[in-house]
Amino acid sequence: MRLQLSDMKKLELLLVLLCLALAGHAQTDSTALRKSSLKKFTREVEANFLSSYYHQEGDNAAVTGGIGTEKLTDVSNVIIVNVPLDSIRSIGFYGGADIYSSASTDNIDNNVSSASSSDLRSFATFSYNRLNLQRNERYGLRLGFSVEYDYTSFSLGGSYTKEWNDGNTEFTAVGQAFFDNWKLIYPIELRSSVELPSSQRQSFNGQLIFSQILTRRLQMSLSAEAVYMKGLLSTPFHRVYFADAVTPDIERLPSDRLKIPLSVRFNYYPFDFMVLRSYYRYYQDDFGISGNTAELELPLKVSQVITLSPFYRYHTQTASDYFAPYAQHLSSEEFYTSDYDLSALSSHKYGMGVKYFPFYGVARSRPFLSSQRVFMFKYIELRGAYYERSTGLKSFVGSLNLGFSLK
Repeated sequence: MRLQLSDMKKLELLLVLLCLALAGHAQTDSTALRKSSLKKFTREVEANFLSSYYHQEGDNAAVTGGIGTEKLTDVSNVIIVNVPLDSIRSIGFYGGADIYSSASTDNIDNNVSSASSSDLRSFATFSYNRLNLQRNERYGLRLGFSVEYDYTSFSLGGSYTKEWNDGNTEFTAVGQAFFDNWKLIYPIELRSSVELPSSQRQSFNGQLIFSQILTRRLQMSLSAEAVYMKGLLSTPFHRVYFADAVTPDIERLPSDRLKIPLSVRFNYYPFDFMVLRSYYRYYQDDFGISGNTAELELPLKVSQVITLSPFYRYHTQTASDYFAPYAQHLSSEEFYTSDYDLSALSSHKYGMGVKYFPFYGVARSRPFLSSQRVFMFKYIELRGAYYERSTGLKSFVGSLNLGFSLK
């Protein structure tokens, strides 16, 4: 079954993993504001191993119409590798698997601990990047897939980055397309009486990012994104109960959706041992949802090898035009959902990261392809976060990131 983390939880978990991967290249010293990120690739192969544990509890499961347990546990393992081919070309790999157990999806049918209660999702993305050092440009291509029991997805994308003003100004454009297909699985009591017109979905993302180094200690970036989705946007095994009817129906939503997120980010280096990272995002879509998200993170370099990073995130959103709680919809409505991810809510997320970065790394020489290569352990990072929202959902996520290189 498709992993029943909410869309918001999936995004948060992915962002944690990606941020951990990128953190290996970050410095807390103000000198990290480099003049240029477009430089020749070295012969160094970089690799990250990331692992996370996620657990949530709540009582608003969409599978049972907005009531019932949302208990879920997910374990994710990811490997990220970047391999330079020469001084201007590199290839990358991002892949792994999620294993989850869900009390919510176990209620799709009447068999306790049935196949729907757990699942494995495998995913991989391959990328190719090329530099044009004369024009200060970088080009990237990517191709990926994701597979679950009832769901397959293929994706492709490209990116373009341009630097000017001695590397102080950067512009990036990113485009992606996702092609998804479901095996339609309905609640057990509705399998002979309902039907959806499509089992496919396509999503198209476009993003523009502008980054500027304002001073030696202040950096900012602006992001504008558009996401267009069409096809099956509802979840077939989500039930909806009505105020004027005894028999429930499956969740039904429009077949297209437009999302517009806009964000701004500031990184300020007041001291060489401290960074203040701030982030704000405004979100709106044509389902009637608008939202605001603010986040602060304060990495503190407490010694030459240890950095502590407390962080806090606040989010609030309005309800979708198609949302109503359990048994409050009317059967005459065209679209309806009792998924609390689409309800009006606010949430808080608190967390702490601890990073150990050996000053010279931990290296070991090994023969590799008839030459002497140096395998180096670069850092280890642990992050933990507690999340709670106004609907009663609570969760915890813990992450481990190990950074390595081969020279």
